[in-house]
Amino acid sequence: MLRAVLFDLDDTLMPDESAANEALVATAGLARQWHNIPPGDLKDAVRRVARRLFRTHPVVAAHDGNFDVSSWEALCSSFEGDDDEMRQLREWAPEYRREVWNQALCETGVCDPLLADNLAAVYPLERRNRYVPYPDVKPCLDRLASSCRLGVVTNGPCDLQYAKLDASELRGYFGAVAISRMVGILKPDARIFALALDQLGVSAADAAFVGDMLKTDIAGAHAAGMKAVWLNRDRRTVADGPSPDAEIAALSELRAVLTQFA
Repeated sequence: MLRAVLFDLDDTLMPDESAANEALVATAGLARQWHNIPPGDLKDAVRRVARRLFRTHPVVAAHDGNFDVSSWEALCSSFEGDDDEMRQLREWAPEYRREVWNQALCETGVCDPLLADNLAAVYPLERRNRYVPYPDVKPCLDRLASSCRLGVVTNGPCDLQYAKLDASELRGYFGAVAISRMVGILKPDARIFALALDQLGVSAADAAFVGDMLKTDIAGAHAAGMKAVWLNRDRRTVADGPSPDAEIAALSELRAVLTQFA
């Protein structure tokens, strides 16, 4: 076996985009009670408006599409951090959230600022209720923990990523946690992987990384000198992109792959 295995977090250890959509639909259910708006229609409007408004902020626009916080994460993140970018977004967040829900309601034919305020407050609670790992995660980590060191390398805001690890009771498995907003480096930059490896005291040659994104996870792991395992839960077919050292559809397949690497 290798000495360490690092994991991506979102859509690797726990659902992210699908869980965010579920939380949006649940929140939109309140609007159906008040105005009979189909929750799916409001959810789609929120996604469109959030994406459009988030990109207008100077901090986000300056990153030219390579910002490490998504528009739906911005609907519930507290934007913790002392750097100027986080301070600006923290100050803007209440206005952003009100406007997203208000404009989304208007797109569905309802103008109700009070309801928009309520929905903006409810969504973060609904999202946090869905910080649940995939069923194969804890059995996999339990098996690996006895033979190697474990870590997480993830892009995103610190408050949300730590909250996910704590609410799901996964944090205790990991001897290293490297979050892009915490360390100021984003995947696929090899340095964020190196930071996690340093925390574990393991060289890149003795480690593997598991993630769901070819361009950030697989490319970044290779740049850092690690073996790279593509967790392709949906069995997607990708025409181009970096080639992983192995592809699996579930974490139950990981141990066999790691044995082959060794």
